[in-house]
Amino acid sequence: MARAFIEEKYGSIVFEELFGNSHAVEMEIGCGKGKFLVARSIENPGTNFLGIDRVSKFMNIGKTRAQKRALPNIRFLRAEARAFLNEAIAPESVSIFHIYFPDPWPKRRHQVRRVFTAELLRLLHVRLAPGGLVEIATDDKDYFAAMKKTIAATAELWENVRETMNERILDGMNKTNYELKWAAQGRSLFYAELKKR
Repeated sequence: MARAFIEEKYGSIVFEELFGNSHAVEMEIGCGKGKFLVARSIENPGTNFLGIDRVSKFMNIGKTRAQKRALPNIRFLRAEARAFLNEAIAPESVSIFHIYFPDPWPKRRHQVRRVFTAELLRLLHVRLAPGGLVEIATDDKDYFAAMKKTIAATAELWENVRETMNERILDGMNKTNYELKWAAQGRSLFYAELKKR
């Protein structure tokens, strides 16, 4: 018997209340174990960081890492990205969105599950502060080609688009778990950065 789909609802988040200050906020969508976000929060104490993921199991590792270091500028929440962005995040409130190594869903019948869509980019654009950035990475060449088509379809939203291969655009010192794993295996890594118009 199929389980009924339950649509999650989220209340509005006021970042000043969540973090206790008015510092800029960076958000990682699909933060996994939180390795990148924890490292970035240590190095940038004057910035707040929010990691979201649909799966608590791995995200709780990030929570534990942050708690052990008593980091005041990082939070983790279990959430589905589109609904969370729609319902919880205020317009022009996030300085950088990080989306690293989302599931490529390579089989054609599964591609509707991909997180990286024109709809998502429009949501991110509205919630980005003026001049804000979207940082993207994948190890899947076909998915990157699809991402580039999606970015081109929303070209009017972006002042600047940069692409690189095997060279992280933002914060080259900090890597995600997948980034380290795929690089060690010799895979090509594809990066893009979008700057809000």
